[in-house]
Amino acid sequence: MADALVSTSLRPSFYAPIPESAREDLLLAYRQFLERRNGDMNFERGFSLREDWLRDAAGWDGQYQGKVDTQAFNRAYASFDAVKELSIQEVALLTFVKANAGEAYGVEVVGKARQKRYDTTKLFYQVEKLLGFEETYHTRILIGATQHFGVKVEGAWKPPLRLRLLIGTLAHAPGLFFHPILLASEIAGVFSFNWMLQRVGEIFRDQPAVRESMEQRLIEILVDEVGHVAFNRMAVGPTGLEVARRLSVGVLEGVSGTTPEYKALGLNADVMGKLGGFDLHQLPEEVLRRAYFV
Repeated sequence: MADALVSTSLRPSFYAPIPESAREDLLLAYRQFLERRNGDMNFERGFSLREDWLRDAAGWDGQYQGKVDTQAFNRAYASFDAVKELSIQEVALLTFVKANAGEAYGVEVVGKARQKRYDTTKLFYQVEKLLGFEETYHTRILIGATQHFGVKVEGAWKPPLRLRLLIGTLAHAPGLFFHPILLASEIAGVFSFNWMLQRVGEIFRDQPAVRESMEQRLIEILVDEVGHVAFNRMAVGPTGLEVARRLSVGVLEGVSGTTPEYKALGLNADVMGKLGGFDLHQLPEEVLRRAYFV
């Protein structure tokens, strides 16, 4: 299920500063990496290799062996209070679906706010636009997990106020603060998806086909997100890195607050407290091998 990409050199920390003199060369190298990973990057037709991945994933075998109550699932999708009706396996799927909805909302709001910058000819903003489009694949990758459960998600999702405030703060942050906030968000995202990867392995350990599909979906997203961390490090200096380190904990708490399904799976204060010591080396070997990081 995994594709092979050219390995990149890895520095040991999300918070290592990038020398100003090296940024343009590293940015160009990242652009070339994105071409290898995504193929033809056409915003109207889609990114060719990512479309190929999704078509392949749609054919993955494996049906969840257990009871799935679609009506109860959709009640929990609309209101977290109904999550008590679900099994832990259904809660894991619901977390995928809710994370998908949150990602889609964030991409839409931030994309609109950044559109004028995307239209410039500067390589930095052109790469930023490509990364925004990569994020749209995350929503499709996550929602695709429903194929193993026979669940059809119904109804419109309404982003909670806390998420609207979090995304709004990011989208409209002044230029000096935008990338440190975004970097903090990306690091918090890497942490939460990496944690979910471990939980999926535990929850579906007796159903290998379903487990592998859900794990590979998370790995595919983590490969992107590590690159997004690297990109945002190119946009900030040492002060911005320190700001991102301090903000990441608050962002993670905000994510767990807006997607309480994470807490239902065990993302508690003790787990979130590990973010302070979380860094690149704690990611799976496959992610490190396939991701871009400098």
